[in-house]
Amino acid sequence: MKRKVQHLFSALVISGFLVAAYGSGEDKKTVSTEASLNQEATENEKPEVEILKQTANYEATMDTYTVHCRVKNNSDELINYLDLKATFYNKKGDIVGTGIGNAANLAAGAEKTIDVIGFDIQNAENYEVEVGNVLK
Repeated sequence: MKRKVQHLFSALVISGFLVAAYGSGEDKKTVSTEASLNQEATENEKPEVEILKQTANYEATMDTYTVHCRVKNNSDELINYLDLKATFYNKKGDIVGTGIGNAANLAAGAEKTIDVIGFDIQNAENYEVEVGNVLK
């Protein structure tokens, strides 16, 4: 378990350096709710990075949620780095935590599963995932 936490911490540190190095650049966000996906579709243009499917697992011993997100690069260019951000809500709609996941080198047209992890999340009833930074 220590090793997993160390790897996760390393990944978060690396993503922080990438964000700092590249700045906010092309900050494209797409909320993964059905309403916003349908709104994007009505414009006859798919988002650059599309969240195709997501499932969440809760680990009670550490109050940790892992959201497995299947994403697709709809552009015709390699995406060097992207991150996903999760927000967790309680029954009243209050934010009870956040999480982050990232990936590198997502080829044009390719799909990949990204794990978005939120630590110390208590009393979460639902969540929302959005695409954060996208760097080409």
